[in-house]
Amino acid sequence: MDLATPLIAAHYAEIALKGRNRPMFLRRLIQNVRAALTDEPVAAVDHVESRLLIRLADPDRAPAATAKLRKVFGIQWLSPVVPVPREEIGDDLAGLCRVAAAVARQNCGEARNFKIDTRRSDRTFPVISPEINRIVGTAVQQAIGLPARMARPDFTVHILVLKQNTLVFTGKITAHGGLPVGTGGKVAVLLSGGIDSPVAAWLLMKRGCTPRFVHFFAGRSVAEADTGKIEALAAILAGYSPYPLELHLVPVYPYEEQAIGRIEDSYDMVLFRRFMFKCAEHLAGQAGCLALVAGDSLGQVASQTLANLAAICPDVALPVFRPLIGMDKYQITDLAQEIGTYELSIAPYRDCCSIRSPRPVLNAQAKDLLELSQEIDLPTAVTEALAAAEKITVGPSRS
Repeated sequence: MDLATPLIAAHYAEIALKGRNRPMFLRRLIQNVRAALTDEPVAAVDHVESRLLIRLADPDRAPAATAKLRKVFGIQWLSPVVPVPREEIGDDLAGLCRVAAAVARQNCGEARNFKIDTRRSDRTFPVISPEINRIVGTAVQQAIGLPARMARPDFTVHILVLKQNTLVFTGKITAHGGLPVGTGGKVAVLLSGGIDSPVAAWLLMKRGCTPRFVHFFAGRSVAEADTGKIEALAAILAGYSPYPLELHLVPVYPYEEQAIGRIEDSYDMVLFRRFMFKCAEHLAGQAGCLALVAGDSLGQVASQTLANLAAICPDVALPVFRPLIGMDKYQITDLAQEIGTYELSIAPYRDCCSIRSPRPVLNAQAKDLLELSQEIDLPTAVTEALAAAEKITVGPSRS
């Protein structure tokens, strides 16, 4: 039996909990799936009973297509499947047994036992799930010569009974879940060259947000700063987006020209971070962003004490999201490794924050930072920095 199948099942979870606006989320998910598979031979994307069935014209592209789909937020898990039309199953399930046995032979490898796991989405199917397990399990056991095991089997043959087809598959490839990018509005992300901020951006993308990256570089020009690492980080994150993303590159020399010799070293870091938030606020307004996103983790470094976080941007009108605020470095690093940004994040780069004073004040007050901002004319530094900023479009890296 030829089991080459161009069909991939993509199961969503959180979207199923939505009410009357569920169709909007589904439309966006389907659009994002098609965008992710632009270079693949997609014949159809159908919504069938709380899942998407993606049909490819070339079954050999199923592994590559599955890898790309795994980065589409909104999908909980994926699996290449073999469909068995209802009319081919047979009253005695003989047709289903033949397909399940062939799938098991192809995928059992060095397994020592197996399990049949049936789910009936179509409750009108005349055979109940335990009976399907028994009948199909007997056929599979005869085909591969292995015993069945209900608890912690080496491999499982899954059977999903739908109204028109029954799907047979042996593995569930875990995706990232969440909500489709584009359903949660735009956010401006302060993107550094470190580990934390790319993870913060990824977490907001998982909640459906479309990021606009803002990076602050040391030097007089982008060429002098050599921002290739930052562009590469943005490209990795764009791999989780259906479309290319914007990256704003903002120089910090206007702030430094105003602050050098006038600001105590202990206040330099917190005032500099205020400068970054005020620049990002302006860019966010121009791009229609509804919030700012930062990679702060409470107490991880001295500038991220609760007092400092509260003092830095009291007059920023937009909400500031800090999705890493309660995570420790180990948790953040694990996520960075999972999403593919870690190795690049630890590569050498002259980050503008790393060259600031290593001993910032621990309990800055908002009124003090506002006075210092007036003293050095921070609004002028913001205006000059934005005038010298560059915007580039970063395409996805889907490897």
